[in-house]
Amino acid sequence: MCIAAKFCTELGGDPQKWSARCPLPPPKHFEECLDFFIQAFTEAKKGDIAKSLELLTQTRSNQLREWFVEHGQMSGHEHRVKGLEMPPPPPFNGEYEKNKKPGRALERQVFLRDGYRCRYCQTRVLDFKVFQKMEKLVGKENFRASAGTNDLRHGITFFFRATADHVVPLRGGGRTTIENLVTACWNCNIGKLDTLLYQMGIEDPINYPTHENLKWDGMLSDV
Repeated sequence: MCIAAKFCTELGGDPQKWSARCPLPPPKHFEECLDFFIQAFTEAKKGDIAKSLELLTQTRSNQLREWFVEHGQMSGHEHRVKGLEMPPPPPFNGEYEKNKKPGRALERQVFLRDGYRCRYCQTRVLDFKVFQKMEKLVGKENFRASAGTNDLRHGITFFFRATADHVVPLRGGGRTTIENLVTACWNCNIGKLDTLLYQMGIEDPINYPTHENLKWDGMLSDV
């Protein structure tokens, strides 16, 4: 298992071959899983639950979950930090941010600015309200938007749930402001955790253009 291994088999042991944009790029075919989910959500809204559930089986929930648990969640703050062996940052001696989590209004402002795309791996992401709606439409026994353990959550949520990530982490003096927040998929957010970018060999996502001109709103308009 990669969790306790010297390096992640998906990431590889050669830092020269690592992505400079995100902790660990997900397999490209995972985007197809998102397309199947979108179709499943559409059918559920129409009332065709049987068709929706049939499409949900094609989202590869177990594969998505297993890849996240085995590779994604440890990629940046664990394996990349170990592999690069960069010196730790000096202790932060200033005043820490009191507002640790952005409010819904600021969070949505970040998502809309970024076109509901992860500023790290560039994948499309969905507003959490979409997952909550799906849970209501097809029932918790068929789709769990959130849960206390990874085993219960549907695999699609581990990659395509939109989060607002602090580029400079809170423990490093980062602020909960739109200038320090970027849209991140769940996988990149957890893979990065509270680590500084230089420790993982990742470039600042703020230096890359946003996708606000793209007609994608995380399916929020469909909820």
